[in-house]
Amino acid sequence: MNNASLIVVGLGIKLISHLTNEAKVYIEQSDKVLYLVNEPVMKEWISKVNPRAESLDDLYTKHSLRIDCYRAITEYILAVLRQNLHVCVVLYGHPTVFAQPALDAVIEARKQGYYAKALPAISAEDCLFADLLIDPGSSGCHSFEATDFLVHKRRFDPGGHLILWQISCIGILGHAVGSNQNGLNVLLDYLKKYYTLDHEVILYEASQYPHLDPRITKVHLELLAQAQVSQITTLYVPPREKALFDRSMFEALHTNITDIQ
Repeated sequence: MNNASLIVVGLGIKLISHLTNEAKVYIEQSDKVLYLVNEPVMKEWISKVNPRAESLDDLYTKHSLRIDCYRAITEYILAVLRQNLHVCVVLYGHPTVFAQPALDAVIEARKQGYYAKALPAISAEDCLFADLLIDPGSSGCHSFEATDFLVHKRRFDPGGHLILWQISCIGILGHAVGSNQNGLNVLLDYLKKYYTLDHEVILYEASQYPHLDPRITKVHLELLAQAQVSQITTLYVPPREKALFDRSMFEALHTNITDIQ
């Protein structure tokens, strides 16, 4: 086992408020901190608490294709780790949720004999559950990246909660800029197969600052393609109907019917 280590942490969504004490200690005490965050205040704070901090912003915008940027970031993280340092990588949100470079770095570092792990953090999905008062256990929950959802024809139950991420960049392999009307039109055409046009959906954006409320915009499905979305907009589709009750399974479980219906 090598003496160096790699710890990947997330800042959560809301400025400072979501940062855990565990993550804070690693940021302060690591030999080297590499960060990729979109909030200037957090960038300044990271550099202040650890003068050995370095931004990964240049690598994130170095290539036209996002996948090439991700690979470059992963390779750089591993290169710094090989300098026999205790490295902390800091990301926005949760460090393994839509954060492929850090996830790949942890996996590869372990293969190479380094101690590497990712710490839990508050993700946008956690905020969504709280702000929309959703219990994912009430009827099941499907969560997909929007492009993946479409091109792989992911199976899902319309009777459960459906969450679709990154709807602003559907089908875009590079860095998303401006609106993506075609992507939303394709998504709408697909969802129409499972939901009525008057089915109410929610465009959601978690609050990034303690003094601001989240964005919760309710629209009928038929108006989805006309809706205003940003790079952090998530689509939540409520259950279409209550799930069917399987009486034979109920009988096999010997469960009181009043406890399950």
